[in-house]
Amino acid sequence: MTSAFSSGDDVITRKIQCTPETTSSDNLFNVYEVDRCLSWIGQHSFKMIALQFPDELLIDAPRVVALLQGALKDVLIFILGDTSYGSCCVDEVGAQHYRADCIIHYGHACLSPTTRLPVLYVFGQSAFDTNDCVSQIKDICPDSLLKAVLVYDTVYFHAIDKVYSRLQEYYKQLIVSKLVESSRSSSYPSHQIGAGTITAHVPPSPFLHPDGFTNTDPLAANPTTTVNKCGRSIELPMDSCIDDYSFIYIGNTQSPALINMMMTFNKSQFYTYSPSDRVSEKVTVNMNKALMKRYYLIERAKDANIVGIVAGTLGVGRYREMIEHLKSLLKKAGKKSYTLVVGKLNPAKLANFAEVDVFVLVSCPESSIFDQSEFYRPIVSPLEMEIACNQAREWTSQYSSDFTELLPGSSMYVQSPDQCDTDDCRPDVSLISNRIRTLGVKASPAVSESASDSKDLVLRSDMTLASGAADAGEYLSSRSWKGLEQKLGETPVGRAVEGQSGIAASYQNETSPS
Repeated sequence: MTSAFSSGDDVITRKIQCTPETTSSDNLFNVYEVDRCLSWIGQHSFKMIALQFPDELLIDAPRVVALLQGALKDVLIFILGDTSYGSCCVDEVGAQHYRADCIIHYGHACLSPTTRLPVLYVFGQSAFDTNDCVSQIKDICPDSLLKAVLVYDTVYFHAIDKVYSRLQEYYKQLIVSKLVESSRSSSYPSHQIGAGTITAHVPPSPFLHPDGFTNTDPLAANPTTTVNKCGRSIELPMDSCIDDYSFIYIGNTQSPALINMMMTFNKSQFYTYSPSDRVSEKVTVNMNKALMKRYYLIERAKDANIVGIVAGTLGVGRYREMIEHLKSLLKKAGKKSYTLVVGKLNPAKLANFAEVDVFVLVSCPESSIFDQSEFYRPIVSPLEMEIACNQAREWTSQYSSDFTELLPGSSMYVQSPDQCDTDDCRPDVSLISNRIRTLGVKASPAVSESASDSKDLVLRSDMTLASGAADAGEYLSSRSWKGLEQKLGETPVGRAVEGQSGIAASYQNETSPS
C-alpha cells in the first residue's frame, strides 16, 4: 500500500544505477569481434554504418568506433545510443535518420525479424566461469537421466559450446537450443546490396538453426521434430513432447528472455544459473498463477469499449500487419480503437489517454511482458486481445508473446468470424463488473441508429438486455468533472472597458511603494 508520508518502503523497490566497467584494451578487439565486423562491412561495401549499443556498453563505444574507423577508408560510422524502444530490438528508425546502409547490433538481442536494413549481431563475451556453472547445475539437478533443454541468454553465446560438452557427459538426454536467424523467413523482404542478398547475421556456431527447418524424414538416421519458440530452435526426438522436458537456463534471472520462456513453456520445470552472481536455483514460481493473472487481463479486455493499440516497435517485421489485424478484430467485436505511437512506455504517457479502457501493446516478445503496477490502465498482449475478441479462439495454457504467430500463415492463426449469428452474439456476464456485455456485431441489426435514440437493444426472444458500445457522450457523463460550465443566460453581459497598461512589475494605475 502506498504511504501518504515519507517512508523507507521505496528503498526496497528502488532501481539502483550501476556504473559499468570499461573493457580492457587487450580484450576489446575480441569482445566486440572487430575482425568479423570489418570482414562483413568490406564484403558488402557498406559506406554508412550504424553501431547500436545498449546503455551498459556505451562506455566502450568510442574505442570500438576508433578501431573500426582506423581500418576503413571512405566509410562513415556513427553510434546509436538512446534507442526509440527496447535496446534488445534493432533500431532501424534511428539508423534511417542518418541514411545508414546497415546496423551492427551489440549486446543482448531478442533476434526479432527486421524489415529494412541488414543487421550484424555481436553478442559480446561476458565473463563466464565454465567450471562453476557445470558444478552448480549438477548440484541442483542431480538426476543424470533428466530430460532437459539447455537455453541461454545471447550474451553467453560464446561459452555454450564448452558448457554443453561438459554437461552432456553427465546428462545423457540433454538437448541444446539453437538461435534462430530471424530474417531468413521468406515472408520478410530481403535486402539487395549489389549482387548479393543481405539479411541478419549472428556469430558462426553449430548452435545456429535456419528458421523453419524441421527434419521429419522417417528414413533419417535420427529423425527429429523441431520446436521454434522465443527465438530458439529445439530439436526433439521423434514422438517426443516439449512438456516432458525441463529447462536449464543460463543468464540473468531477471531477464525478460527467461520470463518469456517460462510463460511459453509453462508446463516445464526451470533451473537457472546466473553467471554474473554465480547463483543457481530451482525456479518454484507457479506459472499457473501467472497465467491466471493474464486471464484477468483478458476479462478486462472483454469489458473494454475503447482500446488503444500501442505501437511498441517500428522495426520488428510485420508490425504494421499486426496493427491492421487488431483494428479489424476490434471493429468486428464492436469496440473502438485508436493507434498510438508514444516511444518508450511509461505511466505518465499512457495516463494522458484517460478515455481508453485497455491498451494492447504490439512489440517484440521480450518487451510485451512487464510490471504494470504503476500504470493506470491494463496493458495486454495481442494474443490476450485475440482471446477476448475472437470468438473462434479459446483460452488454453498455450501462450505466446510473439505476435507474428497470430497472423495469417502462422502456426497459431485462427480466423475470426466476419459477423456473428444470434447464438454467437448471445450476451454474457462480466466476471469483474457483473454487467451484461455482448461481443460482436450482428449481420442484420434489428434496430438502426436512426430509428431509436437508445443505445440499448432488447432481444424479444428472451428479453435479454445487451448494452451497446459506449460513445464519447456516455463516457463524458460518467466523469465527475465535465469541464467549465457555460451557464448561458445566467451571467450578465458587460460592456468592453479599458484594461490595465504597463508591465506586470508595475502597472500605470498602481502607486509606487514609498
